[in-house]
Amino acid sequence: MIKHAEQVISFYPVKEPVIEFIRHNENMTFKVTDAADGKAYLLRIHHPRTAGLSGTQHTLEGLKSEVYLLQELNRRKVIRVQEPAVNHAGEYVTLYPSGEFGPCYATVLEWLEGAVLTGEEENIGRIAYTLGETFAELHNASGGQQLSGLTRPVYGVQSIDAAIEELKCGIAGGVYTQELYDIIVEVLDVIKEQLTELDARQDSWGIIHADVQPGNVIVQGATPHLIDFCLSGYGYYLFDVGSASTALKSELRPAFLEGYSSRRDLTIDDMRYIEGQILMDVFISYAMFIRDPASNGWVKEHAVKVYGKCKDFLAGKEVYHLL
Repeated sequence: MIKHAEQVISFYPVKEPVIEFIRHNENMTFKVTDAADGKAYLLRIHHPRTAGLSGTQHTLEGLKSEVYLLQELNRRKVIRVQEPAVNHAGEYVTLYPSGEFGPCYATVLEWLEGAVLTGEEENIGRIAYTLGETFAELHNASGGQQLSGLTRPVYGVQSIDAAIEELKCGIAGGVYTQELYDIIVEVLDVIKEQLTELDARQDSWGIIHADVQPGNVIVQGATPHLIDFCLSGYGYYLFDVGSASTALKSELRPAFLEGYSSRRDLTIDDMRYIEGQILMDVFISYAMFIRDPASNGWVKEHAVKVYGKCKDFLAGKEVYHLL
């Protein structure tokens, strides 16, 4: 892994790179510290570990659009995000001609200091509230023309249809039963009806982070910052609200929703839609890993747990605090 990072970082003005491997998921990621000046960077080589994580986000235009999104959020002081770095050619996206896995792209972002969200912080209630505010500001920023027309993933009805087709593999692979698959399809059909209802609203759709998990939230004091916009794209704002809710313990979710509603309208009637978006997020995630035996074990375990909650959702029962 490190040899790839060494080759890529040579395209950037980093004099004495000290490289630490972080992980390989949708990207190969590394922390790079320049021993000459102490500056730190996040290096991403856009070669996903499994085919299910491939997509628009790894194309040249997709990466240029992500760079623009990050720059625009910082320029407009919407929320604090990682600033992209340029290579020796003055470009933000570097073509990496890997001999091992073929050509792909790489990007470098500034390193954002802080601690990964654990949920155990002493001031976690305040952090949860502020995280809600952060997402509201991100969603509010989508209203103008600056963030329209980007080449990014889209999370809508077509995503659901694609997931339904892809998840058939889980039956043949023994990940779950036909009965559980049928329940998933029934839930997703209900969610598609919800999306039609959301489409009738104003300001329900725009740029979303789309990959909210504790590891993608960096905390500085009482201030949470979002990182890893790799999967960001166009979707329903309540998708992020749902994802962020499940990244927090149940007792912290009211504080998060209060923070969000302090900057954007959110009503009790939205809870049903949020539940649907949580389940949509879950099943799209299943589809990303379902063909990879080396990484779909969590799907098998999680699907058993979510079965009863799907039944309750279909029965009209509240499941928000159980998901």
